Amino acid sequence: NWILLEISLVGKYIDLFTDIPCDLPQIENGNLPQYYYSFKSYYFPMDKGKKLSYSCVVGYTTESGTQDGRITCTAKGWSPVPRCYSELALFIIASSRGISWLVFLGFNCLSLCPISEMQQDCASPPVVKNGAVLGPVLASYKNGSWVEYVCQYYHILDGPSTVYCHQGNWTEQPTCLEPCTLNVTDMDSNNLTLKWRREELVFLHGDLIEFECKQGFSFLQTAIPSPGRTQCDQGRLNYPKCYGLEERP
Repeated sequence: NWILLEISLVGKYIDLFTDIPCDLPQIENGNLPQYYYSFKSYYFPMDKGKKLSYSCVVGYTTESGTQDGRITCTAKGWSPVPRCYSELALFIIASSRGISWLVFLGFNCLSLCPISEMQQDCASPPVVKNGAVLGPVLASYKNGSWVEYVCQYYHILDGPSTVYCHQGNWTEQPTCLEPCTLNVTDMDSNNLTLKWRREELVFLHGDLIEFECKQGFSFLQTAIPSPGRTQCDQGRLNYPKCYGLEERP
């Protein structure tokens, strides 16, 4: 592939004519949910169009002033570039654009807001289905404090694992994506067996599951390269079907 290299006063960049898969982003003063780091080789590189959520550590925010950001994999990498800014950095950005600091802060209420607005506490963090808060759950949380969520075994956390108390409200909570448990009755009714032997019949969200037909049965002729393959989708599973000679339409 041809590579176009441009050099300008503000830096240089490489523009590839082919799509570039996105690797694990490195975010200074920010983090992704822990499972992305634990299972990096499973999730990365990501394809174009995939989205990620990230969280800034306490004392830092996205350019829009929120604690959490969302990025999309594009042909040129992650967009927007995930960054976490200090209050001083945001002030410099706002000033360079001719924006009033107070106007720029708006609803975010950092250090220049009245004390009464700064001290709106939060009630206990919201309950997440199939998830839990690490550590003891309190009845009240100070503004700016945070909790971290984890999911039950076999469930995948989607969204920000760290949730912050902001002016009496909690920031966006994650969801715990359910696994798929194979149903032996459904497999028998569709004349299926697992292609690969395994002790457990539980698959994580996003896992690909390979079936094959029982002896004397076969899949219908189709253009699909792997008719026995299906994918776990938040606890839901569509079983392929194998037919005997007398059953085929």
